[in-house]
Amino acid sequence: MLISCDASQLEFRVAVELSGDQTGLYEIRDKQDIHSLNQSAFGLPSRLIAKIYLFRTIFRGSGWAFANDPEFSHVSSSAKYWDNINEKFYAKYNGLDGWHQQLAQRVMAGNPIVGPFGRAWTINIPRGPNGEIKVPWTTLSNYPVQGTGADIMKIARVSVYKRIKKAGIPCLFITTVHDSIVIDAESQYLGIIVKLFHETFKDLIQNI
Repeated sequence: MLISCDASQLEFRVAVELSGDQTGLYEIRDKQDIHSLNQSAFGLPSRLIAKIYLFRTIFRGSGWAFANDPEFSHVSSSAKYWDNINEKFYAKYNGLDGWHQQLAQRVMAGNPIVGPFGRAWTINIPRGPNGEIKVPWTTLSNYPVQGTGADIMKIARVSVYKRIKKAGIPCLFITTVHDSIVIDAESQYLGIIVKLFHETFKDLIQNI
């Protein structure tokens, strides 16, 4: 059977940690339902829309992009509508917004972004159709979050692999996709594998 372990809200948590956003840190530590809070705060029609919106907006999705995306255009096809929602989002998570601005200054000065594990990303600066320089908002906000999240999951993968090997459980590691680890094992080992996954993430901060 396939057993999947998912790191809850990894991208948002990484973005909040790297930016030091106080609102996001409080919501996570207080174990609040962030998606329901944002649905209400931003006037979105459902918790699911608010959830998808969150994971697009931490990478600075534009009002135009939301207005032309089928997952959001049924709510509103107005770029101005989504620009207003984005303003509310970055007013709430102003630490995240400030971090993005700092990253933009660094990138536009020709400097790489360096993550907490030492990984560095050199971001190319694109030009518009008339040759004007554009700030690569999506790329500069995405790379440090996705890259750091990948590093975290690699550490978790090695940790759980060592635990499963020590326990003598025959299994196959299928893949690690974004924030999940998938294992193929016989159903009789489900309980112990679940236990080992919980131990892995309990110790993850110490291992990092």
